[in-house]
Amino acid sequence: MELNHYIQKIDEKIETLCEELKKIAPENLKELIENFNEFTLRPGKRVRPLLLLLSYNGYKGKNMDDAITFAAAIEIMHSFLLVHDDIIDNADLRRGKPTLHKTYEKSYNSSKLGTDLAIVVGDIVAFYIFGILSELKVSESTLKKIVKNFSKCYVNTGFGQLLDILYAGRIDDKIVNEDIPEKISELKTAYYTFVYPMLFGYYLSENNIEKEEEKILIVGKNAGIAFQYRDDIIGIFGGDAKTLNDLHEGKFTSVIKLTYELLDENDKKIFLNLISKNPKNESDIEKLYELIRKTNSVSVLQDKINTLIEASLKYTEQLTMNEESKSSLRQLISKIKSIPL
Repeated sequence: MELNHYIQKIDEKIETLCEELKKIAPENLKELIENFNEFTLRPGKRVRPLLLLLSYNGYKGKNMDDAITFAAAIEIMHSFLLVHDDIIDNADLRRGKPTLHKTYEKSYNSSKLGTDLAIVVGDIVAFYIFGILSELKVSESTLKKIVKNFSKCYVNTGFGQLLDILYAGRIDDKIVNEDIPEKISELKTAYYTFVYPMLFGYYLSENNIEKEEEKILIVGKNAGIAFQYRDDIIGIFGGDAKTLNDLHEGKFTSVIKLTYELLDENDKKIFLNLISKNPKNESDIEKLYELIRKTNSVSVLQDKINTLIEASLKYTEQLTMNEESKSSLRQLISKIKSIPL
């Protein structure tokens, strides 16, 4: 499967879909849709749409036009979520350029207007995509399955985001013992980035293979949690702006939970007080780094990541998809280990 070729096809379809939305927009709103189109087409990994296509090819789907449309649709939905995520995080940049709400803020010289416009444009795009799904050339029963699971995908992602928001900087001695980071990893990353894109490709191929959905779930869940754990490490030792955000905001990640579990009782109290402190000064951040390094929690977490990846690869062999797609999937999963810190 030639990834660069498919990325080009996905981007072309994204542009077509955004252009169609722009055509039905009132004249004085067309530029807002153009801005969203530019935001979506910024260079990115396109992991989710590529997984959908990989799955569709693997299960010998016949209508590649439909697959490209569906792939473009989930990338547009990804942008919709990023627009809202950037507002929540009060982020200035996304992929090296101004976030959508900052673009609107500059155009209209108003921070509130920029935020309000970005929220509503994101909402419009999400509603528009549900209409695009109705045009897929599949049986009625397959379309119902797709729409139902499309809804589940974004509801679960929303639940993951709520957990992430709710417990950032609000970790106490009770909450810290709950499996919140794993649940966030499952909902926000595993299902959203791996499981559902693969399921969408499988559903679209209109295959009905016994227990195949269960196998896809296991492959995607293990790979997705590993991916998020790796991202949690990057969030603390990645050497970029995200590092400051994760520690300053006190995000409840796998690194934080594991560090707490490995500390002695006295250090646990210090760690909890610091991670939940708001705002934090440089001395607080340095102490957090010290405690994280003291436990060697990152090394322990890397071992967990390797175990999850091996489990995902093991179940990949049990999938019924063709060998070419299975090989591409193995390569993608194996790359999780080598994401640079």
